[in-house]
Amino acid sequence: MSSLTPTPNPIYRILIAAGLSLLLAAIYWPGLSGGFFFDDYVNIVEPAEIQINSISIESLRNLWESGRAGPLGRPVSLLSFAANYYFSGFNPFVFKLTNLAIHGLNGFLIYLLTGLFARAAYPSSNVQRIRVMAAIVATLWVIHPIQATSVLYVVQRMTSLASMFMLLALIFHVWARQRQKAGGIELSSFALAWGVFLPLAMLSKETGVVFLLYLAAYEAILHRNYLRRLDLFGAWYLTVLIAAGGVSMFYVFSPSGAWLLQGYDSRPFTLTQRLLTEARIVWTYIDLTVLPALPDFGLYHDDYALSTGVFAPYATFFAIAGLLLLGALGWIARIKWPLISFAIAWFLLGHVLESSIFPLELMHEHRNYLPSLGVLIIVIAVLQSSAMSVSAYRLIAYGGIFAFAAYCAMLGYLRADLYGDDFRRTQIESGYRMDSVRTQYEAGAVMVNMYNVKREPILAVLAGKHFERANSLDSNYKLALIGMLQLDCLSGRPARAAVLDELRGRLSGHEWIPYDRTVMHGLSEMSNAGTICLARNQMDELFGAAISNKSTSAQDRSVIYSEYAAYLWLGQKDYAAARDALVRATKENASDTLNRLNLLQLYRLTGDGDGVMHMLNDLENRKLSRRNQHLFESIKTELTTEGVLVN
Repeated sequence: MSSLTPTPNPIYRILIAAGLSLLLAAIYWPGLSGGFFFDDYVNIVEPAEIQINSISIESLRNLWESGRAGPLGRPVSLLSFAANYYFSGFNPFVFKLTNLAIHGLNGFLIYLLTGLFARAAYPSSNVQRIRVMAAIVATLWVIHPIQATSVLYVVQRMTSLASMFMLLALIFHVWARQRQKAGGIELSSFALAWGVFLPLAMLSKETGVVFLLYLAAYEAILHRNYLRRLDLFGAWYLTVLIAAGGVSMFYVFSPSGAWLLQGYDSRPFTLTQRLLTEARIVWTYIDLTVLPALPDFGLYHDDYALSTGVFAPYATFFAIAGLLLLGALGWIARIKWPLISFAIAWFLLGHVLESSIFPLELMHEHRNYLPSLGVLIIVIAVLQSSAMSVSAYRLIAYGGIFAFAAYCAMLGYLRADLYGDDFRRTQIESGYRMDSVRTQYEAGAVMVNMYNVKREPILAVLAGKHFERANSLDSNYKLALIGMLQLDCLSGRPARAAVLDELRGRLSGHEWIPYDRTVMHGLSEMSNAGTICLARNQMDELFGAAISNKSTSAQDRSVIYSEYAAYLWLGQKDYAAARDALVRATKENASDTLNRLNLLQLYRLTGDGDGVMHMLNDLENRKLSRRNQHLFESIKTELTTEGVLVN
């Protein structure tokens, strides 16, 4: 790098890093005392593989293979969660502090990368000036309130960790490419970028593959400007990437790749509706970045209106037209204003995976973690414009940037303060997002938990109000009805017949949605724990209603039978009925080996030797996951010790 720029003073970068760290600590410290919530439980707290008490090849291998959050399992992220557990148990403060450290490091990496981008866009610019502008952008990015969920929502470490490795890969690649102009060949940098950091990014979260698109934007726009031409590497890379993209799209929409879009079967929207809605959501993301306001943020955005047609609502048409114009502006600006062109490309390409064809939830703020850099990097283009030669304009620009930074820091602190207490967060966000079913339900659920401890009647009344609001917003939602039944139980009164009837009707006659599996799990678990006080016949009716629902898939029915078996087995000690339910579960989903392992254990518990032998033979002929294989081998060892099996 020395041949490109004067040798940087390391003290300068140390001061930048220290300053960002102190600023981040001041902003986010109130939020570190908050707890786990939402997907934290299913991805971190509940999986047994995370809870490693000793470091061994077997425990690490089980952890590596246990991931279910994406096609690659995200094992690097899981390893980081397991490391937190190993050293501190399930202490949310430590998990969130780790997230903050990663975010702070990413802020420094943004500073380094933005400096390289600015160097490519303005090769003749003063080096010190570039560093100042890079520091400004990095500061705005790291303190922006849109980043709060990527720090304080623990499971989104998957996003920040993947971003960290992407940033490192980009820094090493871009630096090596810029070295080539001076005649340097940095094979080790390319090897680190492509052979180490890119795989680590993708194994942290699949969005790591967006590195390839970010790099395409750099090669096609900024590096072309840096060299004043598109060199051989850039041309070949873009050609191969376009070809690979075409093949990938062909695969996705072919029968072989249909599994990638199967999630739409359990979503309340179609592929077309999602694409139309995302056009509006992308503009909402821009609005949240440029004009952030506390009431517009939130953990849940399920209140975002779905686009059912190009003109339904009309804003959909204008959003699509706006995106086309934005793309055209990026193309036109690529020669004269390369950094503006690159900023547009960076933002749009950053949303190609999570805001496009794949059947994910419609909107989450953490999807802007890296894409938001594209919006903020335009600050450099403004500061490099000829208008900055006028002192008045320069004063206005820097004054505006300082004011925006102070505003972002204030909003960031307020969001962190909200996330520092579950009661405060849920109650304030429920006021901001009155039409969000999830927000209303969570606000009620937190109050129920508090009522269970404090027994203050007002908490039960307010929780009931939130549940009623959630029920009125969505006639198919069922978790709030479960919350009402829990309130009845904790208050020492019989379950309300009207609530039971409504829940039974929704389970049997309404469209089955993904969260209904959670409803059945909650019914079983809470009944066994005694926090829902329903008689056996009432529970039988509820599970029967779910099983009779004509919109359920075979996999759904298998889950229902499995949860019913857990209730009968653990709560009612009715082993015969539990066995029958598990048999039905295995028939509905022949590929679910965990139900078969549970059935084997139940046969063993009831002394059914024929059943044990039948299930052993069945499982011997099936391909088991490593976790289930380990469980199966443990059961066989115990059966051998008991004399049921003979070596």
